[in-house]
Amino acid sequence: MKKSVPLIAVLVAGGLTVSACGSSSTPAASGTTTPAPTSSAAGSPTSDGESSGPTGSSSAGGGEALPATTISVLAPSYADSSEADWKTIIGAFKKVQPNVTVDLQIEAWDGFSDKVAARIQAQDMPDILNDNNYGESADDLLYPVNEVMSPETLATIEPALLKNGVGTDGTQWAAPDIATSRLLVYNTDLFKKAGISAPPKTWTEMEDAATKLKAIGVAGYGMPLGKEEAQAESTLWLWGAGGTWIDGEGLKADTPAAAEGFTEMKKFIDGGLTQANPGSSNRQDVADLFNQGKVGMYVSHSGLTATTRDKFKDIKFAETPIPSKSGTPVGYGVTDFILAFNNKDEARKAATKSFLDFFYQEAQYGPWYKGTGLLPATTDAIASATTDDAVNAPFYQALKTVQFTPSGYKQWSALQSALQATAGKLQSASAADVLKEIQAQVDAAG
Repeated sequence: MKKSVPLIAVLVAGGLTVSACGSSSTPAASGTTTPAPTSSAAGSPTSDGESSGPTGSSSAGGGEALPATTISVLAPSYADSSEADWKTIIGAFKKVQPNVTVDLQIEAWDGFSDKVAARIQAQDMPDILNDNNYGESADDLLYPVNEVMSPETLATIEPALLKNGVGTDGTQWAAPDIATSRLLVYNTDLFKKAGISAPPKTWTEMEDAATKLKAIGVAGYGMPLGKEEAQAESTLWLWGAGGTWIDGEGLKADTPAAAEGFTEMKKFIDGGLTQANPGSSNRQDVADLFNQGKVGMYVSHSGLTATTRDKFKDIKFAETPIPSKSGTPVGYGVTDFILAFNNKDEARKAATKSFLDFFYQEAQYGPWYKGTGLLPATTDAIASATTDDAVNAPFYQALKTVQFTPSGYKQWSALQSALQATAGKLQSASAADVLKEIQAQVDAAG
């Protein structure tokens, strides 16, 4: 097995490194999440967390009674209902495994990685962690998820998402529990006013559309290169050029494909086709401009478009795949994960497995994921949501073809930080100089 960076080193030295659906620095996510609408989907737990869940089931989570033990869950708050949603599942689980007690700790995303690190440092690891990252193979700290989830449960997760939890050593260290996907969102009224007959598929068509939008007095394309999601925006353009951050067994920033993607971004900036300050804009800043009718198109997710749909009803928009140089759509996805810590206690391990199999059952998982306000990770839930939630159907469909940033690589933390700190300099510096600086930061990190 390939030697890896211990998770504790990743956590303590660099913090959780991947901004997936949530963010370790901002409440409710790095521009990818939105507060969940209500907790009603999960029902209302009683004061002790009991619910009207199934009883005495012989399916996953039920069966033979487990010995008395206590396991703990550490999870972020996606919405006001998050604690209640978890307690509903815990209450239902208690009915099928009465000897198992599940302690719950819910924390805000702001400072969440610090909470995780503190528990690891105190040798008080939660048995189950819901987070936006996993450390590469995490010697002796994590169980491979196939040891704490049944094959049947793992098979419920959408394969395109499940692979995002595979480390560079080929081990499935994490199981996705929620996801988001990105699409190009465009203002249909502005497109019509500018004489644009169809959404762009290629960079050339995108530049032409942005130029026509500029001519009617709005920013053609919203480009967020601020610290919140510069890594995501940069990755979209890299992939659009046909490239990847992966170089052999490591990651590399300064590559010909990256140069091509960054040069194209610079072309939009220098041509005045973006908002005024792309180097310091976060995705929410761009979304705000879009909601004001000041940006013609930007890459968005279902949480942001829900806000546009609900609160800015005068803004008419549609979604389309993200353009690339060749016209092959770029699919960008993010997931959060379930991880299981190895606390070297077989009773707790068995209880963890029983609980996770129970958690992913449709009756438990469906209400829980809806409470997060994000997209589901299981194949059945995605199919159901695609039918029931037609306005977001394109985002659900995209989950099947998305790519992910290389979160399983130990260098990703350094590369992500370098992109967040430096990609915005494209506003005033050349693509070559910016990439050289990013590469230097990655190299310095080792």
